[in-house]
Amino acid sequence: MRIRDYDHKRDAAAFRALNYRTFRDSIPPDEPVNEAEFRRHYEWLLGHFAPQDASRNTVFVAEVDSRYAGHIWIGTQTDFFTRRVDPWVFDLSVAAEFRGKGVARALHEHATAWLRKSGAKVVGLQVMAHNKEAAAMYEKLGYKPRAHSLKLSL
Repeated sequence: MRIRDYDHKRDAAAFRALNYRTFRDSIPPDEPVNEAEFRRHYEWLLGHFAPQDASRNTVFVAEVDSRYAGHIWIGTQTDFFTRRVDPWVFDLSVAAEFRGKGVARALHEHATAWLRKSGAKVVGLQVMAHNKEAAAMYEKLGYKPRAHSLKLSL
């Protein structure tokens, strides 16, 4: 496995496909969405958060046998309470065929080493409540729950 910097020309299609799948799968199963509206919103998110903009984001790519296996996309998020701007994992995605092979851990370790070297003291992320597998992985990596987002159907 090799971890490298994102190259937009080379990686855009693979990044987009995997990121889209992860984002789509993040919608809770009991919340139906209009697919056309979802796609429009996804396009807006990519334009707004611009993973290819190295002045605002860092993306690392994992390759296995020269194949795109996954990525970690890091940006920043302003804390709601403290207003401190901290690094934030926008997306950590691994292609289905490479899951369970240490790709996510390797990407995370690479990214957190880079963040430490850059002077960061914390990094945050969000994981959806129904994604128990990802939540368990993040807890194994040392993340601690900070808040619970709740929703009431009326």
